Amino acid sequence: MSILRACASLRTAVFRATRTTPFVGLSTSRIRQHIQPLPTKFWVSKSPKTQRMTLLTMNQSLIDRLKSEEVIPDVVDEFIPSVSIEAKFPSGEEIQLGNTLEEGATQDKPRVTVTPIAVSGQRSASQSKDTKYTLCLTDPDAASRDNPKWAEYCHWLVTNIQQASGILDFKSAKELIEYMGPAPPEKTGKHRYVLLLFENGKSEPQKIDGRKKWGFEDHEPRVGARHYARQYGLELVANYFLCQNKKQ
Repeated sequence: MSILRACASLRTAVFRATRTTPFVGLSTSRIRQHIQPLPTKFWVSKSPKTQRMTLLTMNQSLIDRLKSEEVIPDVVDEFIPSVSIEAKFPSGEEIQLGNTLEEGATQDKPRVTVTPIAVSGQRSASQSKDTKYTLCLTDPDAASRDNPKWAEYCHWLVTNIQQASGILDFKSAKELIEYMGPAPPEKTGKHRYVLLLFENGKSEPQKIDGRKKWGFEDHEPRVGARHYARQYGLELVANYFLCQNKKQ
């Protein structure tokens, strides 16, 4: 894979939204401009060492952005991305880093694809036909970021997903929680909607008891995907996007 192709395939979806719907974000093609400028030689050199440096730099840039949004540590612990995740809604809108989408265009479940981005010395997520994944969409800011009494709120939970040529195949998957599009209430400030992809462990993930706090009612606010993943030995292998409510 050339360095140009490697960088082009590295996509993290970060967008924000309003109840009536503005979602805010940055085009993937503008990662250098909006996240962290990279030396030109990183983009044209075919040196394996340079490619590793580029991917590591891009990964760190993405992690830094997620930390700035406090997705790390609110939703997940720090991790090294080994797979990029891309999502496209039936409306034709794509989730990219910081792009703006209409809420109405995100109400149907998206098609999700994955691309390996691991570098030498880093664990590479398996893409064998036997590998199964769990995908979720979670809101750590329900009812609001200042008052996350229902957080996390599960908007989507699907397990036993397989992939074919990088496209996630939902035909044999189990939808444990039906997809519910982003709908942040009015005057509740910014909401972060986080899309996470996990590689399944030995235990098959089970249905949760409810959307609010992922059914973990006895826990403190902002319990959800991380707690669920630990319960079933799921390994986080992909990036994710954010969402914010602009209607104040």
